[in-house]
Amino acid sequence: MVPEYKKIRLKFQKTGNAKFISHLDLDRTMKSVLTRAKVKVEHTHGYNPRPYLVFSLPTSVGTESLCEFLDIKIPTEDDHTDIPERLNKNLPPDIRVTDVYIPETDFKQITDAEYKLVIISPKITKELADKIKPLFSAPVFIEKRTKKTESGFMDFDITPYVKSIDAEFIKDGELEINTVVSAENATYINPEYIIKALCKYLELDLSDPNTCLYTVLRTNVYKQNKETFN
Repeated sequence: MVPEYKKIRLKFQKTGNAKFISHLDLDRTMKSVLTRAKVKVEHTHGYNPRPYLVFSLPTSVGTESLCEFLDIKIPTEDDHTDIPERLNKNLPPDIRVTDVYIPETDFKQITDAEYKLVIISPKITKELADKIKPLFSAPVFIEKRTKKTESGFMDFDITPYVKSIDAEFIKDGELEINTVVSAENATYINPEYIIKALCKYLELDLSDPNTCLYTVLRTNVYKQNKETFN
């Protein structure tokens, strides 16, 4: 008799040193942890069956996130409420499952993502911070990878897909940017495009690793009308 499965959604955080692992490594980690935690999940069919995992909107290496999502299918009769506790006992401390539930939405409904960027550089002044929001009132072109040109790159205007952006001057040498950008497949905006734009248009130099750094944290994802996705 073919077992029946139900879909459940895991919400988890990926912070600290976990930001340096690739999406492929994250996939391997979750598969291993599910096995160690003895969570029964549906497997793919064929000669080499593997746990069937579906992630939403993977982050780039170096990006932290408070809102990652993973869909799995478990036997219908199995209780899922204790899965976060079971997984967290086997996960590294920088990856934490914070919630589990039966989803009522599809990952395709995600339209936007919110990020907090913190930039540290001796070049940062209040004058520079005040220029950031006005910068995106006009076209801002960055170099984006594409399969449509022979070079593999194209100039892409990101302004229509930066839904909101605010820069807060913290002190000389440090600022914080909160931005909401498009997360749809055709118009996905990597938050690091914001950093590239500042370097290109405001001549912000982040080339010296001894004095300059920036961090990127995904804080939320949204459906249409800026409804929080869950």
